[in-house]
Amino acid sequence: MLAIGIMSGTSLDGVDACLVDIKKGKNSKFNIVHFTYVPYEKELKQRILNVSSNKPCNIQTICSLNVEISKAYVKAVKKLLKDSKVKSSEIEFIAMHGQTVWHNPDGKDNYESSTLQLGDPSVLAAAFDVKVISNFRTMDMACGGSGAPLVPFANYVLYSNKKESIALQNIGGISNVTYLKKAGELKDVIAFDTGPGNILIDAAMRRLFRKDFDDCGKIAKRGHVVDEVLQELMNEPYLHQKAPKSTGREKYSEAYLSEIIIKVRGLGGSDSDIIATLAAYTADCIIFSYEKFLPHIDRVIVSGGGVFNEFIMERLLQKLPCKVEKENNYEALEALSFAILGYYTLKGIPTNVPKVTGASRKCILGNITNPLIRGEI
Repeated sequence: MLAIGIMSGTSLDGVDACLVDIKKGKNSKFNIVHFTYVPYEKELKQRILNVSSNKPCNIQTICSLNVEISKAYVKAVKKLLKDSKVKSSEIEFIAMHGQTVWHNPDGKDNYESSTLQLGDPSVLAAAFDVKVISNFRTMDMACGGSGAPLVPFANYVLYSNKKESIALQNIGGISNVTYLKKAGELKDVIAFDTGPGNILIDAAMRRLFRKDFDDCGKIAKRGHVVDEVLQELMNEPYLHQKAPKSTGREKYSEAYLSEIIIKVRGLGGSDSDIIATLAAYTADCIIFSYEKFLPHIDRVIVSGGGVFNEFIMERLLQKLPCKVEKENNYEALEALSFAILGYYTLKGIPTNVPKVTGASRKCILGNITNPLIRGEI
C-alpha cells in the first residue's frame, strides 16, 4: 500500500513529503518511492517565526496559520504525486507531524506541560479524499511524557540489527539522537534531544548575513571558534540533564542568541566567528551527549539538514571515535518516520517509547481524520 509522510521541523525551512510503499505483514517493510521538498514562502515563514517567539501575537493570526500551513502541505503533496505519477486515490493515508510553534514539556513558568503543532488535517483530508493521521505528540504528554522524541520507534523498525550498535543523529532545527544497541529490543532504545541543531546558526545567519542558512558551512569555516564562549555554553544545564528530555525554540530563542552574540563580540569576535562558535556548539553538544549518556557506538548515521554543513560534519568526524556517515535518504528520514508512525496508529499499535519520553505507559499516538464520505444515510 502507498502512504505519505509529511514533516516540517523547527528550522522552518519548508515541507518534506515522502511517498512510501508499505509491505504489510508480520515484519512490515517501508520503502521510499519518492521524496520532495517545498520551501515555505518567505512571508509565511516569518509569520510562523513571529508566533513561535513567545511574544504577544494576534490569535487570529494563529488561527489563520493553522490553515495556511495545511495549504502549504497540500502544495507539497500535489507536487509529490505529480512527480511520482501517482493518483491521490492510490494513497491509503497521509501522516503529518504539523508545524511546532511551541513545546513546553516541563511545565516551564508555571504553565501546564503542553505542545502545539499547527496544521489542520481536515484540509488535507478534503483536498485528497484520504485518511489523515496527525497530532502525534499529545497522547504521550497526556500519559506524563514529554511528547518527544517520537522517531525512535521508527528508527528501531528501520535500523535495529544484530551486528552493530548504531547512533542515529538527526540534525534539524534541534538535534536528536536514537541509540540502538546491537541485538537490542525496543525497551533498550535510548533517545533524546542533544541540543541545538541548525536553529541558532540559521537565526544568526538571518540576523548577521541576511541569509537563511550557512551554505555548506562556508561562513563557519572562515571564522574562528571563540573557545571561552563555547566552554560557557557547554555548561548549559540542559546538556547535563539525564533523559528523558527534549527541547526546542522555547529554549534556543532569539534572546538566547542575542546573549551569545554579545559575548562573542565582547571578546573581539567577528560575525563569522559567531557562526563558527554556534556550529561548534551544535557539534560539541552531540559529542558530549554521546560521551556522557551513551554506551559503546560502532557507527553514527547522520540525517537532516545538518549533513550539508561541512563544518559540523568535519568536527564530528574528527572528534568521534567511530564511523560517521550520512544516511542515504538523509532528507527524507523524518517524513518517512511519520508515515511509519501513522501506519502503526491505524493498526492500533503503541509507538511511543516510555523509557525515552518519560510517559507512564505505552500508548497509540495520533488523531485520525477520516476522508470525505460519499453517499447518504
